[in-house]
Amino acid sequence: MKNNNSSTVRETFLQTELDRIRSTYSFRLGLLLTNSIVRKPWMAIFLPFTFLKMNVNFLRDRKARKLSGENPISRVGGNCLMLITASEEGVSASERTISIAKAWLKQKDHKVVVVSTNENLTSMTIQGVSHYQIPDPKIHRDISTSEWNDVCANIVRGAIETHIPYTIIFDGTYPYRGILNALSISPYQKKIWLRADNIDAKVIERAGGIFDTIITPGELGGGIETTIQPFVEPNNREPSNCILVATGYGRHQLRDKMNKFVNNRFSDEMNHTFIFPKNANIGSIPIANVKFWDTVAMQPEFQDLKAAVICDDINLATMCCNSGIPTLCLIDDDTQPQLTKKLNKIADLGNLFITNSSDSSEINLYLNALLDINWIGVIRQRSLVDMSSDWQDLFDICME
Repeated sequence: MKNNNSSTVRETFLQTELDRIRSTYSFRLGLLLTNSIVRKPWMAIFLPFTFLKMNVNFLRDRKARKLSGENPISRVGGNCLMLITASEEGVSASERTISIAKAWLKQKDHKVVVVSTNENLTSMTIQGVSHYQIPDPKIHRDISTSEWNDVCANIVRGAIETHIPYTIIFDGTYPYRGILNALSISPYQKKIWLRADNIDAKVIERAGGIFDTIITPGELGGGIETTIQPFVEPNNREPSNCILVATGYGRHQLRDKMNKFVNNRFSDEMNHTFIFPKNANIGSIPIANVKFWDTVAMQPEFQDLKAAVICDDINLATMCCNSGIPTLCLIDDDTQPQLTKKLNKIADLGNLFITNSSDSSEINLYLNALLDINWIGVIRQRSLVDMSSDWQDLFDICME
């Protein structure tokens, strides 16, 4: 039974490719000449007529395929959005998926299908969302690459056939071969790749034949803007003794590594509780002083954090600042200049410090400020940051 299921998408993929070849003009012309000259020489006298008939049939079939592709009836799930997310980008991709899903579900009768390798994401229950779990290939090492791609392709293909989504959005560094195979035999769905900033141009070019639109989160909306009114700290914000440590917020848990300077400073700090994303690397900080959150920015206690130490994630930085949380953001040599510019613009508004992850002096300076009760009271946000997080620009692309 397992072998039958695993071959479904592969056979469909090969059959689709075979149908595509058979529908080409060169194949039809070659077949006609072979039949009229080699196999059945007596048909050569009818070649002018059969050639004319072949051209008429080719034009008719091409028009039919074009109408089928444009016909909205073939994309009946206009209220259904499929989100495929991988675990390479850690909690950040999961929270982005939840944010997109909730924004889409604000419209009446809208539905969301989530397919993910992140077990934390698919274990969350959100009304109106259907979940499909794919085994995480970096954790389940007992599954071969080819077998995993077959399983992945069948799960994605099964979800598409069950829910018939209008648009499919893949959020990740690069789609697995199993995902690409499933998408390539789903011609009636619009496909969008919401990619990271640092993807190689050749990788993007190779995926361009499958995705209709390839875009980064930073390209959506009008960029960073500040509101005119001064920032007013939420009335119900009561800073606790909890400090968020999310330096691996945008990484897979197996690639997460605690910054050594942050680790050295916090490992002997006994007066605070340190909050980490689930399965994050906590370094040498005593486990008794650690709590794990399945989600970060969407956690109810998020706005009551005393301080935060985060990676170069623009959305997390924005949410920390808008919640009035004094924050240290660590960038590195791989941080894109455009992203650094955006983070600096947020830092100009008040409570965000930015430094390189290898600068021990500045890291210790800023950590001391975040831990000092006399300093923490004067680190204030001056203006709200508007990142246009309603995802309307993305939804407009979905419905084009």
